[in-house]
Amino acid sequence: MSDETMDDLHEQLSGLSQSDRALVRDFLRFLAWRHEQTREDDAARQRPWQWSFLEHFDEASVSASKDPAGMEVKVAIATAGGFARPALWQHPPVAGEALVTFHVPVPAGVRNLRLQFATGIRDGAQGEDQLIAFRIRVDGWQIWSRANWPNRWEPAVVQLPFQAGGMLELAFATDGLGRHPWAWAVWAEPMLVGELAT
Repeated sequence: MSDETMDDLHEQLSGLSQSDRALVRDFLRFLAWRHEQTREDDAARQRPWQWSFLEHFDEASVSASKDPAGMEVKVAIATAGGFARPALWQHPPVAGEALVTFHVPVPAGVRNLRLQFATGIRDGAQGEDQLIAFRIRVDGWQIWSRANWPNRWEPAVVQLPFQAGGMLELAFATDGLGRHPWAWAVWAEPMLVGELAT
């Protein structure tokens, strides 16, 4: 609201009688209450929605961008920084990327769709002086990437550019960037989350 509008309102309020000002105050309290009720009603009409990539791993497509030699992809408990979590293991091949692609049916009505996960390098890997690339693609477009050596879980949340009510293609990719032997890359508990209107 502009300063001019505020000045105009202030002038109008100052011209009111004491009893009329009390009515305006009561009306403002009513508007604030109604706004809060509407916000609570909107929240009550939504329920959390989620989709676990680990639970649907059997439906995923696993491939390599080049030769798959040396690649290891599976779901298992992984320990990074001393903390064990369920994870997608994605040790890349000797050259190129390891790709795990999912097709996710996202219901109509899902809002605020985001991907949450943590990246890590499994304990015992030797190679702190090297980098591993972690990448996420949606419908073929790279939307997130990091090249690092996370020797403890590094959490991330990525807002997804996707309209609900369709099939989402999401791919996890890892790349040893030419140094394969200790590229023990893992994604902890990758999950799509959002709110579904009821």
